[in-house]
Amino acid sequence: MPLRFIHCSDIHLLDLAGSSAWQFINKRLTGGVNLLMSRGRKHSGGLFDRIVMHAHEFAVDRLVITGDVTNLALAPEFALVKQKLTDAGVPVTVVPGNHDTYTRGSVRNRRFEAFLGEFMVGERDGADYPFMQRFGDVALIGVSTAIPSLPMVAVGRVGGEQLQRLSGMLERAGSEGLARVVLIHHPVLPGVAKPRHGLLDLDAFSKVIAANGAELILHGHEHRRIEGTLPGPGKPVPVHGVGSGTYLSQETGRQGAFSLYTVAPGAITRVYHWWNGSAFVAEPPAAY
Repeated sequence: MPLRFIHCSDIHLLDLAGSSAWQFINKRLTGGVNLLMSRGRKHSGGLFDRIVMHAHEFAVDRLVITGDVTNLALAPEFALVKQKLTDAGVPVTVVPGNHDTYTRGSVRNRRFEAFLGEFMVGERDGADYPFMQRFGDVALIGVSTAIPSLPMVAVGRVGGEQLQRLSGMLERAGSEGLARVVLIHHPVLPGVAKPRHGLLDLDAFSKVIAANGAELILHGHEHRRIEGTLPGPGKPVPVHGVGSGTYLSQETGRQGAFSLYTVAPGAITRVYHWWNGSAFVAEPPAAY
């Protein structure tokens, strides 16, 4: 049976209730200013509620979110996200983004995993990431690029050990004939990330894909639509980046967005939906 799912990313749900001033004496100081000056006005959690509504309308099997579910990696934000995902009424798969590991403290406390681990249950090779979820002939493979970084920097890294585990997981799933969908936060195509925004080991990730292949790679991070391919061992691997699920912008390619996928071995279709200011508009289906 095909797997039918919605992909969205960078929903940046905000709840600062109970936060104290001392929690902002770090990178959150610049992030908080950004929230007040810009981000807080450009995003609306109501758009995520609409995406969930569409998930029910389309009778999807799953909702997939590729990171940046929070803004500042604070416990109240994660509590809100957990409640939203629990109440969605649709199974959810999630991977972390850089905003979800905004400070070293949030990483030390494993805040993302503590709050959202139930949405990442799957097969592992001795570490949190990557993880693999099987749904019939389809495998969702969750990768983490989320690392804390300096103010005004939003880079990511997979890391050598995770790349080694990813290689084995892709090879194993491929040998079983599964349609492999890799979920990752940072873009994996060269030249598409803004300065100080990119994946530090992009070349190493690309070599893993070139050696083992995948049927589809999904990401977020840049808050805009991105499409391309990476070389695979047999044929190019489609790479799709989606706009932020809660972005109110009407700039072409940067509108709030989500994608509806139907995936089976040898057959992938996508319907891209973008926010026109009052509703999500569906584009014609595309096959990959």
